[in-house]
Amino acid sequence: MRNISKVAGLIGAIGAMLSFPAYAQSYAQVFAELEQAVTENFYDPHFGGRNWREIADRYRSEMANVKTDSEFQRLGQRMLNELGVSHVVLHLPGTNRPTMGLGARWERIGSYDVVVDIDPASGARAAGLRIGDRILNPEAIRGPRQEAALLDVERCDGSHAQLTVPRESAYWPPREKTISWSVLRRGDGRTVGYIRADRFGDDAADLVDEAMETVGSTDGLLIDIRNNSGGNASALRLLGYFADPGPGIALLSRPFLEKLDGPVEASDLANIHRVSRAYTTEAIFDAVRQGKGAVMLMIEDLGERRYRKPVVVLIGPETGSAAEGFAWGLREQTKAVLVGRDTAGALLSSQPFDLSLGWRVTLPVHGNWGPDGRDFGDRAVPPHITTELTREAVCRGEDFDLATATGVLESAWQAGQ
Repeated sequence: MRNISKVAGLIGAIGAMLSFPAYAQSYAQVFAELEQAVTENFYDPHFGGRNWREIADRYRSEMANVKTDSEFQRLGQRMLNELGVSHVVLHLPGTNRPTMGLGARWERIGSYDVVVDIDPASGARAAGLRIGDRILNPEAIRGPRQEAALLDVERCDGSHAQLTVPRESAYWPPREKTISWSVLRRGDGRTVGYIRADRFGDDAADLVDEAMETVGSTDGLLIDIRNNSGGNASALRLLGYFADPGPGIALLSRPFLEKLDGPVEASDLANIHRVSRAYTTEAIFDAVRQGKGAVMLMIEDLGERRYRKPVVVLIGPETGSAAEGFAWGLREQTKAVLVGRDTAGALLSSQPFDLSLGWRVTLPVHGNWGPDGRDFGDRAVPPHITTELTREAVCRGEDFDLATATGVLESAWQAGQ
Protein backbone atom coordinates (compact mmCIF):
# COMPACT_ATOMS: atom_id res chain seq x y z
CA MET A 1 0.00 0.00 0.00
CA ARG A 2 2.85 2.39 0.81
CA ASN A 3 4.27 2.07 -2.74
CA ILE A 4 0.83 2.71 -4.26
CA SER A 5 0.51 5.87 -2.13
CA LYS A 6 3.94 7.08 -3.28
CA VAL A 7 3.05 6.54 -6.93
CA ALA A 8 -0.26 8.37 -6.47
CA GLY A 9 1.52 11.25 -4.81
CA LEU A 10 4.08 11.54 -7.60
CA ILE A 11 1.37 11.40 -10.28
CA GLY A 12 -0.46 14.20 -8.49
CA ALA A 13 2.72 16.24 -8.21
CA ILE A 14 3.53 15.77 -11.90
CA GLY A 15 0.01 16.80 -12.81
CA ALA A 16 0.39 19.92 -10.75
CA MET A 17 3.71 20.67 -12.45
CA LEU A 18 2.17 20.51 -15.91
CA SER A 19 -0.59 22.94 -14.92
CA PHE A 20 1.91 25.63 -13.83
CA PRO A 21 3.29 28.39 -16.06
CA ALA A 22 6.74 27.61 -17.47
CA TYR A 23 8.59 29.82 -14.96
CA ALA A 24 7.03 27.88 -12.04
CA GLN A 25 7.60 24.34 -13.25
CA SER A 26 11.07 24.13 -11.70
CA TYR A 27 9.60 25.02 -8.31
CA ALA A 28 6.92 22.38 -8.75
CA GLN A 29 9.65 19.81 -9.39
CA VAL A 30 11.51 20.80 -6.24
CA PHE A 31 8.24 20.80 -4.28
CA ALA A 32 7.51 17.22 -5.40
CA GLU A 33 11.01 16.14 -4.35
CA LEU A 34 10.64 17.93 -1.01
CA GLU A 35 7.36 16.18 -0.31
CA GLN A 36 8.88 12.82 -1.23
CA ALA A 37 12.00 13.43 0.90
CA VAL A 38 9.81 14.01 3.96
CA THR A 39 7.56 11.06 3.13
CA GLU A 40 10.48 8.65 2.88
CA ASN A 41 12.98 9.97 5.43
CA PHE A 42 11.17 11.73 8.29
CA TYR A 43 11.98 9.66 11.36
CA ASP A 44 8.41 9.30 12.63
CA PRO A 45 6.30 7.14 10.29
CA HIS A 46 3.16 8.55 11.94
CA PHE A 47 4.27 12.19 11.60
CA GLY A 48 3.29 12.93 15.18
CA GLY A 49 -0.35 12.24 14.35
CA ARG A 50 -0.37 14.80 11.54
CA ASN A 51 -1.60 14.08 8.02
CA TRP A 52 1.47 14.85 5.94
CA ARG A 53 -0.29 14.14 2.65
CA GLU A 54 -3.03 16.66 3.51
CA ILE A 55 -0.44 19.25 4.56
CA ALA A 56 1.50 18.86 1.31
CA ASP A 57 -1.68 19.05 -0.80
CA ARG A 58 -2.70 22.25 0.95
CA TYR A 59 0.60 23.95 0.22
CA ARG A 60 0.74 22.59 -3.32
CA SER A 61 -2.44 24.56 -4.00
CA GLU A 62 -0.45 27.76 -3.27
CA MET A 63 2.33 26.95 -5.74
CA ALA A 64 0.75 28.90 -8.62
CA ASN A 65 1.59 32.12 -6.76
CA VAL A 66 5.30 31.29 -6.36
CA LYS A 67 7.58 33.24 -8.70
CA THR A 68 10.90 33.65 -6.86
CA ASP A 69 13.31 31.56 -4.81
CA SER A 70 12.47 33.55 -1.69
CA GLU A 71 8.76 32.96 -2.12
CA PHE A 72 9.29 29.25 -2.64
CA GLN A 73 11.59 29.01 0.36
CA ARG A 74 9.05 30.71 2.61
CA LEU A 75 6.24 28.46 1.40
CA GLY A 76 8.33 25.29 1.78
CA GLN A 77 9.52 26.28 5.24
CA ARG A 78 5.98 27.02 6.40
CA MET A 79 4.97 23.57 5.20
CA LEU A 80 7.87 21.92 7.04
CA ASN A 81 7.07 23.85 10.20
CA GLU A 82 3.67 22.15 10.33
CA LEU A 83 5.48 18.94 11.26
CA GLY A 84 5.90 20.58 14.66
CA VAL A 85 9.50 19.52 15.25
CA SER A 86 12.99 21.00 15.24
CA HIS A 87 15.72 20.34 12.66
CA VAL A 88 13.56 21.05 9.59
CA VAL A 89 15.08 23.63 7.24
CA LEU A 90 14.67 24.28 3.51
CA HIS A 91 17.91 25.78 2.19
CA LEU A 92 18.08 28.14 -0.76
CA PRO A 93 20.45 27.13 -3.58
CA GLY A 94 24.05 28.01 -2.78
CA THR A 95 23.41 28.65 0.92
CA ASN A 96 23.31 26.71 4.15
CA ARG A 97 20.93 29.19 5.74
CA PRO A 98 17.82 30.64 4.11
CA THR A 99 18.21 33.89 6.03
CA MET A 100 20.84 35.40 8.27
CA GLY A 101 20.81 37.17 11.60
CA LEU A 102 23.31 39.32 13.45
CA GLY A 103 26.86 38.78 14.67
CA ALA A 104 25.48 38.59 18.19
CA ARG A 105 23.53 36.46 20.62
CA TRP A 106 20.35 37.64 22.28
CA GLU A 107 17.97 36.22 24.82
CA ARG A 108 14.33 36.93 25.53
CA ILE A 109 14.01 38.94 28.73
CA GLY A 110 10.46 39.97 29.50
CA SER A 111 8.88 41.14 26.25
CA TYR A 112 12.11 42.01 24.44
CA ASP A 113 15.19 40.42 22.90
CA VAL A 114 18.29 41.66 24.73
CA VAL A 115 21.81 41.37 23.31
CA VAL A 116 23.90 39.19 25.64
CA ASP A 117 27.02 38.62 23.51
CA ILE A 118 28.61 40.06 20.36
CA ASP A 119 31.16 38.35 18.12
CA PRO A 120 34.43 40.29 18.52
CA ALA A 121 35.00 40.45 14.74
CA SER A 122 31.44 41.27 13.76
CA GLY A 123 30.10 44.15 11.77
CA ALA A 124 27.43 44.37 14.48
CA ARG A 125 30.03 45.64 16.94
CA ALA A 126 31.40 48.08 14.39
CA ALA A 127 27.87 49.30 13.67
CA GLY A 128 27.39 50.23 17.31
CA LEU A 129 25.42 47.29 18.71
CA ARG A 130 26.23 46.81 22.41
CA ILE A 131 25.68 44.15 25.06
CA GLY A 132 22.53 45.02 26.96
CA ASP A 133 20.83 46.69 24.00
CA ARG A 134 17.11 45.96 23.95
CA ILE A 135 15.97 45.28 20.37
CA LEU A 136 12.63 47.01 19.91
CA ASN A 137 11.88 45.60 16.44
CA PRO A 138 12.97 41.92 16.59
CA GLU A 139 11.25 41.19 13.26
CA ALA A 140 14.18 43.02 11.62
CA ILE A 141 16.83 40.67 13.00
CA ARG A 142 16.61 37.99 10.34
CA GLY A 143 16.42 38.59 6.61
CA PRO A 144 18.24 38.26 3.30
CA ARG A 145 21.98 38.22 3.80
CA GLN A 146 22.55 40.95 1.24
CA GLU A 147 20.34 43.42 3.13
CA ALA A 148 21.35 45.14 6.36
CA ALA A 149 19.11 44.96 9.41
CA LEU A 150 17.62 48.33 10.43
CA LEU A 151 17.40 48.03 14.21
CA ASP A 152 15.72 50.23 16.77
CA VAL A 153 17.43 49.68 20.11
CA GLU A 154 17.14 50.96 23.63
CA ARG A 155 20.49 51.42 25.39
CA CYS A 156 21.25 50.44 28.96
CA ASP A 157 20.97 54.12 29.96
CA GLY A 158 17.47 54.37 28.46
CA SER A 159 18.46 56.29 25.34
CA HIS A 160 17.38 55.13 21.89
CA ALA A 161 19.36 54.55 18.71
CA GLN A 162 18.75 53.43 15.16
CA LEU A 163 21.45 51.14 13.78
CA THR A 164 22.20 49.75 10.34
CA VAL A 165 23.68 46.34 11.12
CA PRO A 166 25.01 43.93 8.47
CA ARG A 167 23.57 40.44 8.57
CA GLU A 168 26.20 37.85 9.44
CA SER A 169 26.58 34.20 10.36
CA ALA A 170 28.37 34.32 13.70
CA TYR A 171 29.44 31.49 16.00
CA TRP A 172 29.53 29.03 13.12
CA PRO A 173 31.72 27.27 12.39
CA PRO A 174 32.51 27.02 16.10
CA ARG A 175 35.85 27.80 17.66
CA GLU A 176 38.71 25.48 16.70
CA LYS A 177 38.67 23.83 20.11
CA THR A 178 35.02 23.59 21.03
CA ILE A 179 35.85 22.38 24.53
CA SER A 180 38.10 24.45 26.79
CA TRP A 181 38.95 24.16 30.46
CA SER A 182 40.73 25.78 33.37
CA VAL A 183 41.38 25.34 37.10
CA LEU A 184 40.83 27.95 39.82
CA ARG A 185 42.85 27.66 43.03
CA ARG A 186 40.96 29.30 45.88
CA GLY A 187 42.38 30.93 48.96
CA ASP A 188 40.76 28.29 51.18
CA GLY A 189 42.83 25.58 49.52
CA ARG A 190 40.04 24.18 47.36
CA THR A 191 40.21 23.98 43.58
CA VAL A 192 37.40 24.40 41.05
CA GLY A 193 37.46 23.02 37.52
CA TYR A 194 35.65 24.82 34.73
CA ILE A 195 34.78 23.18 31.40
CA ARG A 196 33.15 25.17 28.62
CA ALA A 197 31.70 22.94 25.89
CA ASP A 198 30.32 24.86 22.91
CA ARG A 199 29.91 21.82 20.65
CA PHE A 200 30.06 18.03 20.89
CA GLY A 201 31.72 17.29 17.54
CA ASP A 202 33.92 14.52 16.20
CA ASP A 203 36.87 15.86 18.20
CA ALA A 204 34.98 16.14 21.49
CA ALA A 205 35.82 12.76 23.06
CA ASP A 206 39.58 13.38 22.89
CA LEU A 207 39.15 16.93 24.18
CA VAL A 208 36.99 15.66 27.04
CA ASP A 209 39.75 13.27 28.11
CA GLU A 210 42.30 16.09 27.97
CA ALA A 211 40.04 18.29 30.04
CA MET A 212 39.35 15.67 32.67
CA GLU A 213 43.05 14.88 32.91
CA THR A 214 43.48 18.47 34.10
CA VAL A 215 40.33 19.05 36.17
CA GLY A 216 39.77 15.49 37.40
CA SER A 217 41.45 16.11 40.77
CA THR A 218 39.57 19.32 41.64
CA ASP A 219 37.17 19.70 44.58
CA GLY A 220 34.26 20.76 42.41
CA LEU A 221 33.45 21.08 38.74
CA LEU A 222 31.46 23.63 36.71
CA ILE A 223 30.39 22.58 33.21
CA ASP A 224 29.07 25.36 30.97
CA ILE A 225 26.92 24.23 28.02
CA ARG A 226 24.77 27.37 27.79
CA ASN A 227 25.94 28.06 24.22
CA ASN A 228 26.32 24.45 23.08
CA SER A 229 24.45 24.00 19.80
CA GLY A 230 24.67 20.19 19.85
CA GLY A 231 26.73 17.89 17.66
CA ASN A 232 26.70 14.14 18.17
CA ALA A 233 26.81 11.45 20.84
CA SER A 234 30.42 12.22 21.77
CA ALA A 235 28.77 13.91 24.76
CA LEU A 236 28.42 10.40 26.22
CA ARG A 237 32.18 10.37 26.78
CA LEU A 238 31.84 13.30 29.18
CA LEU A 239 28.75 11.76 30.76
CA GLY A 240 30.77 8.62 31.45
CA TYR A 241 32.90 10.53 33.97
CA PHE A 242 29.83 11.08 36.18
CA ALA A 243 27.32 8.30 35.43
CA ASP A 244 27.26 4.56 36.01
CA PRO A 245 28.12 2.50 32.92
CA GLY A 246 25.23 1.07 30.93
CA PRO A 247 22.55 2.19 28.49
CA GLY A 248 22.77 5.88 27.66
CA ILE A 249 20.34 6.91 24.96
CA ALA A 250 18.54 5.09 22.15
CA LEU A 251 18.52 6.45 18.61
CA LEU A 252 15.53 5.16 16.66
CA SER A 253 14.70 5.79 13.02
CA ARG A 254 11.92 5.00 10.62
CA PRO A 255 12.84 1.37 9.70
CA PHE A 256 12.55 0.41 13.38
CA LEU A 257 9.66 2.64 14.42
CA GLU A 258 7.33 1.60 11.61
CA LYS A 259 7.46 -2.00 12.84
CA LEU A 260 6.04 -1.09 16.25
CA ASP A 261 2.33 -1.36 16.99
CA GLY A 262 2.29 1.69 19.28
CA PRO A 263 4.50 4.06 21.27
CA VAL A 264 8.02 2.95 22.17
CA GLU A 265 8.26 0.98 25.40
CA ALA A 266 11.24 -0.15 27.47
CA SER A 267 10.70 -3.72 26.27
CA ASP A 268 11.16 -2.58 22.66
CA LEU A 269 14.66 -1.36 23.53
CA ALA A 270 15.83 -4.35 25.57
CA ASN A 271 17.47 -6.22 22.68
CA ILE A 272 18.35 -3.54 20.15
CA HIS A 273 21.90 -3.17 18.83
CA ARG A 274 24.28 -1.79 21.50
CA VAL A 275 27.39 0.24 20.75
CA SER A 276 30.07 1.90 22.87
CA ARG A 277 32.46 4.65 21.77
CA ALA A 278 30.40 5.81 18.78
CA TYR A 279 31.85 9.28 19.13
CA THR A 280 31.75 10.54 15.54
CA THR A 281 28.80 11.30 13.31
CA GLU A 282 29.90 8.63 10.84
CA ALA A 283 30.16 6.02 13.59
CA ILE A 284 26.70 6.89 14.90
CA PHE A 285 24.97 6.67 11.53
CA ASP A 286 26.82 3.40 10.87
CA ALA A 287 25.62 2.02 14.21
CA VAL A 288 22.01 2.88 13.35
CA ARG A 289 22.38 1.11 9.99
CA GLN A 290 23.88 -1.96 11.65
CA GLY A 291 21.00 -1.97 14.11
CA LYS A 292 18.47 -1.81 11.26
CA GLY A 293 17.15 1.53 12.43
CA ALA A 294 17.82 1.30 16.17
CA VAL A 295 20.85 1.50 18.43
CA MET A 296 21.42 1.90 22.15
CA LEU A 297 24.45 4.11 22.72
CA MET A 298 26.21 2.96 25.85
CA ILE A 299 27.93 4.87 28.65
CA GLU A 300 31.46 3.58 29.10
CA ASP A 301 32.93 2.25 32.33
CA LEU A 302 35.75 4.70 33.12
CA GLY A 303 36.64 3.02 36.39
CA GLU A 304 39.03 5.03 38.56
CA ARG A 305 38.74 8.03 36.26
CA ARG A 306 35.17 8.65 37.46
CA TYR A 307 34.74 12.11 38.94
CA ARG A 308 33.01 11.90 42.32
CA LYS A 309 33.11 15.46 43.64
CA PRO A 310 30.21 17.94 43.25
CA VAL A 311 29.28 18.83 39.65
CA VAL A 312 27.19 21.83 38.60
CA VAL A 313 26.08 22.31 34.98
CA LEU A 314 24.95 25.58 33.42
CA ILE A 315 22.17 25.34 30.82
CA GLY A 316 19.96 27.81 28.97
CA PRO A 317 17.81 28.46 25.90
CA GLU A 318 20.86 28.21 23.58
CA THR A 319 21.59 24.68 24.85
CA GLY A 320 20.33 22.51 21.99
CA SER A 321 20.22 19.11 20.33
CA ALA A 322 22.99 16.74 21.48
CA ALA A 323 23.80 19.07 24.36
CA GLU A 324 20.25 18.51 25.58
CA GLY A 325 20.82 14.76 25.41
CA PHE A 326 23.85 15.28 27.63
CA ALA A 327 21.80 17.42 30.01
CA TRP A 328 19.05 14.79 30.17
CA GLY A 329 21.66 12.15 30.94
CA LEU A 330 23.09 14.25 33.75
CA ARG A 331 19.67 14.96 35.19
CA GLU A 332 18.42 11.38 35.02
CA GLN A 333 21.55 9.36 35.74
CA THR A 334 23.86 11.48 37.94
CA LYS A 335 23.84 13.71 41.01
CA ALA A 336 24.88 16.77 39.01
CA VAL A 337 22.90 19.95 39.69
CA LEU A 338 21.61 21.83 36.63
CA VAL A 339 21.49 25.62 36.96
CA GLY A 340 20.00 28.17 34.56
CA ARG A 341 16.92 28.15 32.35
CA ASP A 342 15.08 25.60 30.20
CA THR A 343 17.02 24.35 27.18
CA ALA A 344 15.98 24.89 23.56
CA GLY A 345 13.77 21.80 23.22
CA ALA A 346 15.41 20.70 19.97
CA LEU A 347 16.65 17.18 20.64
CA LEU A 348 16.56 15.26 17.38
CA SER A 349 19.20 13.94 14.98
CA SER A 350 19.10 15.38 11.47
CA GLN A 351 20.54 14.83 8.01
CA PRO A 352 20.60 17.01 4.85
CA PHE A 353 19.09 15.77 1.59
CA ASP A 354 19.83 17.21 -1.84
CA LEU A 355 16.99 18.32 -4.09
CA SER A 356 17.06 19.55 -7.68
CA LEU A 357 18.54 22.86 -8.81
CA GLY A 358 20.77 23.25 -5.75
CA TRP A 359 18.00 23.16 -3.14
CA ARG A 360 18.58 21.17 0.06
CA VAL A 361 16.41 20.17 2.98
CA THR A 362 17.46 19.18 6.49
CA LEU A 363 15.17 16.64 8.18
CA PRO A 364 15.21 14.76 11.50
CA VAL A 365 16.07 11.13 10.81
CA HIS A 366 16.55 9.79 14.36
CA GLY A 367 14.54 10.33 17.52
CA ASN A 368 15.97 10.01 21.02
CA TRP A 369 14.59 7.77 23.74
CA GLY A 370 15.76 6.97 27.25
CA PRO A 371 16.48 3.35 28.19
CA ASP A 372 13.09 3.29 29.96
CA GLY A 373 11.25 4.15 26.75
CA ARG A 374 10.71 7.85 27.43
CA ASP A 375 10.73 9.99 24.31
CA PHE A 376 13.15 12.89 24.80
CA GLY A 377 12.63 14.27 21.30
CA ASP A 378 12.30 18.07 21.39
CA ARG A 379 11.70 18.07 25.15
CA ALA A 380 13.35 20.99 26.90
CA VAL A 381 15.50 20.07 29.90
CA PRO A 382 14.45 21.93 33.06
CA PRO A 383 17.14 23.03 35.53
CA HIS A 384 17.14 21.98 39.17
CA ILE A 385 17.76 25.62 40.10
CA THR A 386 16.18 28.26 37.88
CA THR A 387 17.94 31.58 37.49
CA GLU A 388 16.30 34.75 36.24
CA LEU A 389 18.24 36.67 33.64
CA THR A 390 17.66 40.39 34.07
CA ARG A 391 18.58 43.13 31.70
CA GLU A 392 20.11 45.11 34.56
CA ALA A 393 22.54 42.26 35.26
CA VAL A 394 23.42 42.00 31.55
CA CYS A 395 24.11 45.74 31.42
CA ARG A 396 26.34 45.47 34.49
CA GLY A 397 28.23 42.56 32.95
CA GLU A 398 27.20 40.17 35.73
CA ASP A 399 26.91 36.43 35.17
CA PHE A 400 24.27 35.39 37.70
CA ASP A 401 24.24 31.82 36.37
CA LEU A 402 27.91 31.32 37.25
CA ALA A 403 27.49 33.07 40.60
CA THR A 404 24.61 30.75 41.45
CA ALA A 405 26.56 27.69 40.32
CA THR A 406 29.49 28.67 42.55
CA GLY A 407 27.06 29.02 45.44
CA VAL A 408 25.82 25.47 44.79
CA LEU A 409 29.40 24.21 45.08
CA GLU A 410 29.82 26.12 48.35
CA SER A 411 26.67 24.52 49.74
CA ALA A 412 27.84 21.05 48.68
CA TRP A 413 31.18 21.54 50.43
CA GLN A 414 29.43 22.73 53.58
CA ALA A 415 27.28 19.58 53.47
CA GLY A 416 30.47 17.52 53.37
CA GLN A 417 30.12 16.31 49.77
